[in-house]
Amino acid sequence: MKVLNLLSRVLTRRPMLVIFIAILIIALLAAGTRNVNMATGNETLVRTDTKVYQDNQKLEEEFGGESILVLYEGEGLLTTGNLQHMKGLEDQLEYNDAVFSVFSPVTLVEQIAGKQQEKSMEGIGEINEGLKEMGRQLKESGEHREAGLDQQTKQLEGFLTQQEQQKKEMDKLGERLLSISDNVETVTAYSDTMKAGLPEKQATLDHMIYDDDNQLRSSFEEVVIDNKYMLMIIKFEGNVDDTVKSDTVAAINSYMEENPNDQVETMVSGKPVLDDSIRTSMKENMQKMMMLSVAFMILVLSIIFKVSWRLLPLVVILVAVVGTVGLMGWVNIPVTMVSMAVFPILIGLGIDYAIQFHSRYTEELNEGEDSIEE
Repeated sequence: MKVLNLLSRVLTRRPMLVIFIAILIIALLAAGTRNVNMATGNETLVRTDTKVYQDNQKLEEEFGGESILVLYEGEGLLTTGNLQHMKGLEDQLEYNDAVFSVFSPVTLVEQIAGKQQEKSMEGIGEINEGLKEMGRQLKESGEHREAGLDQQTKQLEGFLTQQEQQKKEMDKLGERLLSISDNVETVTAYSDTMKAGLPEKQATLDHMIYDDDNQLRSSFEEVVIDNKYMLMIIKFEGNVDDTVKSDTVAAINSYMEENPNDQVETMVSGKPVLDDSIRTSMKENMQKMMMLSVAFMILVLSIIFKVSWRLLPLVVILVAVVGTVGLMGWVNIPVTMVSMAVFPILIGLGIDYAIQFHSRYTEELNEGEDSIEE
């Protein structure tokens, strides 16, 4: 009672000061609404101080977090054009610090291309060495032949032995030349293996992806589901903020819209995509709820509440909602699917108390006027 009496005296003696302080508090609380964010992560389901949550955080820090899946659907997926389209998305994500890794057919083909480039360079080195060796052997053969001709009249048996050795040397040279020829044919057929990255020729790409029996290599089985589906797996770093995930999802969708591929159909999915849709839906539903609540309260107050300033309770409840949301922003309480249930209760109870208070104040005001008239 003492507090109420004190409050009543302050309101009576200093009404403008009280109004100024109230407006200041409301303005400060309203500023906190900028810090409010939607949350759908694990922290909304499990307490952050539990062992399960902390172990999951450590796991994500070491091995990455959630993944976005980009699905390509169509006929004849493993073409240079489709992989170039996938490569463009991979290049766009290259400088995204939130991305832990990207795994796709492009990743595997580039790894194979790098190894084949090394082998091609080794083959060229072998060709050079073979040519040098052939030159040395021809030179040595000529020297031996000259020496043999000088000694023909003296050592016929030694000459025959030398001729037999020369024949063996020539046979070895022939085998070396055949090996060099095979390397040259391989380099000629798949000339774009000489550089790293995706091949430009479809024949080279097929040579990388399929084995000699025209079967898909086992290393591609994780990202090439069958003849109609292939995947790109984009894994986030551990404990990435929801807003960063949403920005990454938006960047991927933007790339798909700006670079359409008429040969295939694409779909972006995964838990981060679902969570982003949930947050967007929560925001839209809150906006609809507030607009419908305001419209319904205006209608009810206008028809049923027969007093002056009949819409004043609506202003009071809007101030209460703004203050509550602002306070959540200042103390870093996110809006979740659970906390959203507070707002309908807040609006319902708030408008009820505001109407009762307004009605009671109007009654007391009218009684005071009657007393003055008497």
